[in-house]
Amino acid sequence: MKPLQRPSPPRNCYSAGDVLAVAVIRTITKDFSIRVGALTTVADDLIKTCNDHSWLVLERSQLVIFLSEETIEVHPEEARIQFRASALVVLLRPLAARIREVLLADHGAAEQGMFPFPPAARPTGAPALSRRHQS
Repeated sequence: MKPLQRPSPPRNCYSAGDVLAVAVIRTITKDFSIRVGALTTVADDLIKTCNDHSWLVLERSQLVIFLSEETIEVHPEEARIQFRASALVVLLRPLAARIREVLLADHGAAEQGMFPFPPAARPTGAPALSRRHQS
């Protein structure tokens, strides 16, 4: 999707809002069986909306997506929505909880992965590491 494309050189970081927006898109495509291409008209607004609101507000909200009007609204999750047209409603609490769970999960911190570069011997006479870094 165009809003998630980054300029060269590519950056490998996305905001929490970007991740939530992608989770919303996944939910819509999976639960409502709507093609991703049908969401391109609201993709920019979706990502902007998810990035413009605080995480605390979003996780207690629902998104109301009016595809025919190409608009997105954020409402508190307990709000009673007055629909003016057909809309998709996505509760954000379960998505935010899942994202938090994945991001905060202990992914085997004790395991050491591969080094991105081979280890090298320290040349003779090179300064020692500070006490803070010594084992």
